[in-house]
Amino acid sequence: MRGIYYLLTRFYVLITFVFLEIVALTLIYKTNSYQEVKFLNTSNAFAGNILEKFNSINSFFHLGSNNEALQEENVRLKNLIQYQDSYPTDSILPTSTLQYRFKYIAAKVVNNSINKSINYITIDKGKKDGIVKGLGIVSSNGVVGIITNVSENFSLAMSVISVKTQISVRHQKTDALGNLHWNGENPFLLQVGGLSKTLPIKKNDTIVTAGFSSLFPPNIPVAIVKTLEPDESSSFYRMDVQLTNNINSLRYIYVVKNERKNEIDSLEMNRINE
Repeated sequence: MRGIYYLLTRFYVLITFVFLEIVALTLIYKTNSYQEVKFLNTSNAFAGNILEKFNSINSFFHLGSNNEALQEENVRLKNLIQYQDSYPTDSILPTSTLQYRFKYIAAKVVNNSINKSINYITIDKGKKDGIVKGLGIVSSNGVVGIITNVSENFSLAMSVISVKTQISVRHQKTDALGNLHWNGENPFLLQVGGLSKTLPIKKNDTIVTAGFSSLFPPNIPVAIVKTLEPDESSSFYRMDVQLTNNINSLRYIYVVKNERKNEIDSLEMNRINE
């Protein structure tokens, strides 16, 4: 109490001055529209800047949960999509238009490699989440790999950057079919074989999924053509492509579940055994 009394007696002149200034300013902006508007605009701008800074800090600390929420929303939207594709008469699949239904399971990458001849990606979803061996995985930018092993809570996928991985692809502009593989050298450049050198393929053309397998929906971006030259020993191009995915920096992926995969695989197996 004595401290407050001491402050009041020592700084009463300053306190009185500040009080009178506040009263004067209040009277000015209350009785003059122009000053009132200027004061409100200035105070709103100041408050807005403070709130913007606070929201930026708050958003930074919630990036993880926000990303997971966005990923779940992506899954919901992807699961609304129905894919259709018509198959040629010599396909082992039915010749009529077949409507596919794909479901997507969001997952997070917990381990990854690109420096081996066979590279694997570990994700945080397993049997309890409906994951089984043989499912394809994609990201928002393209194809990632194929599930090879599953435990209760985790799954292991062979990356597309592996010498044992082959994926059916299509040149987007000509619809010509080929296969994506890796020669085990540069992990940032893969190869596409089976595309005739008579086709009008150019650098920076897009390679997409063929849509013939039960692993991936059709027309998902896979890679961009970087170099190509006619192979003198065959009727095909020698072609290097760059993945649309940056496999090395993957954080979130989607496991693709084709509801008719078992039916299609059974049909293909019966054809092979004939």
